[in-house]
Amino acid sequence: MRFSTFAASVHGRKYRERGLPCQDSSDILEFDNVQAIAVADGHGGKDYFRSDIGSRLAVQVAFEQVKKFCNDISEGETFSENSIRNFEFELWEAWQRAVKDDWKRNLNYVEEERWQGVSDKYKARYTSAEERYIPVAYGTTLLLAVSIGWQVLIVQIGDGSCVVLQRDGEFKLPVPPDGESFGYVTTSLCDVDGYKKFRHAVLDCSEDSPLAPVAVFLSTDGLDDCYPIGDNQKYLYKLYADTVIDSMISNGYRVTCDSLREELLPYMTEHGSNDDISLAYLVTKDLNLLKRTIEQPPPTVEEQSLPTVEEMQVTVAEQAAQLRERLLPLWWEERRKHHDKQS
Repeated sequence: MRFSTFAASVHGRKYRERGLPCQDSSDILEFDNVQAIAVADGHGGKDYFRSDIGSRLAVQVAFEQVKKFCNDISEGETFSENSIRNFEFELWEAWQRAVKDDWKRNLNYVEEERWQGVSDKYKARYTSAEERYIPVAYGTTLLLAVSIGWQVLIVQIGDGSCVVLQRDGEFKLPVPPDGESFGYVTTSLCDVDGYKKFRHAVLDCSEDSPLAPVAVFLSTDGLDDCYPIGDNQKYLYKLYADTVIDSMISNGYRVTCDSLREELLPYMTEHGSNDDISLAYLVTKDLNLLKRTIEQPPPTVEEQSLPTVEEMQVTVAEQAAQLRERLLPLWWEERRKHHDKQS
C-alpha cells in the first residue's frame, strides 16, 4: 500500500513567549518502497537545555537507521521481533553518539542563554568528565512509523500517541502502553537504558485483512493535551475522522496538508495546550477506500460512549468546529438521532 504523507511541527506559545526554540521536530522519509514519518518532543525543562537539538537529532538518526534497516529487508520479508529489538538498540545507540558528538562540537554551553536556568546539580554533572550525563541535556521522545508496503512498523519511546484507522472502520492504539510515562514523567532516549524502553507494533497491510491500516497518525503530547485527560483518545479519533479525513475526501490531500499546517495546528496550540505540537501521518492514497472505511460503522460502535455537551464545550475540538464550521458534524447528527430515539 502507498500512502500520502504529512509531517509538521508548530511552535507553542509557552516556549515562544520565553524566547525559546520549538522543542518538537518532525519529518518524512521516502525511498524505494519505504515511507517513514517521525515526530519527536524535546523535554523542554531547564536541565534539558538542548532538547530542541535532541529532538531534531532523534528524527535525523531514526531516518538514517531506517535506511540501513530497510536495505536488509527482501521483498515480502516481514519484521521479526529480533530484528526490531536490534533496530531499537542501534537507534538509541546512534542517538546517544550523535548528541555526545554535538556536545563536543559545541563546548561553549556556558555562553548559551538556557544554561543560566540549569540546576546546580546538572551544571556540576555537565561540567564533569563523565559523558553519561550529557544525553540528558538533549532529552527527547520519539515516535516513528515505517511502511515497507506489506507491513508497517511503529516504534515509540516516551509519551505521545499513535492512532491507526483500520479497514474495518475502527480506530486503534496499536502500541502497548508505557507504564513509566505519566503526568510530566516520560521515558526518553536520554535514559541510560533507553533501548529497553521502546515499545513497538507491526501492522499487516494485506488487502484481505480487516485490521490493515488505512491511516496512521503520530502526534506529540502537545496535541493530546488539547483534550481532557483520560478522554483525549476519543477526541483524537473524532479529530482525525471528522476533520482531517473528512477534509481529504472533500478537498483533497494538498488542501488538507496546507490547512493543518497553516490553520488548525497553530490554532490548537494557541487555544489549547500552548505547547509545541507535531503531527505526522500515513494515509492511503486510495480515496475510495478511505471514504468506504470512514463511512462504515465500526464493529464496536454500540459500545462507544459519546462525549457530553458539557465536555465538548471545553475542548479545542469544539472551538475549532466553530472556527471551521465542520469539525464534528457527525457527532451532532448522532446526538440528534439518539435524542429522537429517547423521545
